[in-house]
Amino acid sequence: MGRRPLGGHPYRLLRRLPQPRRDLVRRWTVLAVMAMETTRIRIGTLVSNPVLRPPTLLAKEALTIDHLSGGRLELGIGTGIEPLDHAAMGLDYWSPGERVARFSEYVEVVDGLLANPSCAYAFEGRFYRTREAAMGPPPVQRPRPPITVGGQSPTVLRVAAERADCWNTAGPLGLGMDEILETTHRQNDQLDEMCVAFERDPTELRRSLFLVGALDAWASHDALEKIVRRFGEIGISEFVLFWPPGERLNLFEHVATEVIPALRTGTLP
Repeated sequence: MGRRPLGGHPYRLLRRLPQPRRDLVRRWTVLAVMAMETTRIRIGTLVSNPVLRPPTLLAKEALTIDHLSGGRLELGIGTGIEPLDHAAMGLDYWSPGERVARFSEYVEVVDGLLANPSCAYAFEGRFYRTREAAMGPPPVQRPRPPITVGGQSPTVLRVAAERADCWNTAGPLGLGMDEILETTHRQNDQLDEMCVAFERDPTELRRSLFLVGALDAWASHDALEKIVRRFGEIGISEFVLFWPPGERLNLFEHVATEVIPALRTGTLP
């Protein structure tokens, strides 16, 4: 819904594939194929993991896909919370403090590189450093491809308000819909205040909700409609859905052809 592309953590996505195909899937390679084989849909990541690639590499990949797609990339960046990623890269698991500190620097570097691709960009931080990093031609989308940051920590909210084009949340996992709604409402208000502090119009920051856990879009015939109505009232304008499980595929056509168009146009009864 909205303009959000489908996404998810790479290891979770891989676990859905038959074993022989898992080793063939690399998300940014797939995005390149999608960019060439589609013409209208927006494509992207939700979210790219700072554990798996340095910020200069992510910026270069993003700039490449932005050009291959003719300006249809949405770049999501997360904090890297999966222990499996650290183990795969031979790293000790980052503490919460290190993770959010890295995240803040990481997004700043990616933002700077994409907004100034033809300049010799330099950054000297605690965790990340780059010198004379010129990416290449300017991006198709100006000033750069839209950046989504995902998470709920105070640092993520601050980075969203300062630098991002969209904030994505799944709400506190393990809680019910009412508790998620209350928390998201409070965080939305905080984001508005932070945007003002950064001399930014709060309406410039899109708000996105990942439908997992208690927010199951496929739980019933009208589940998505109820979620969109309730969270739309507190400022969420984009909703991200997983592909439905096999036993609920019968709902997919109904949601895609009737519910989503009606929600967009406000014509549901």
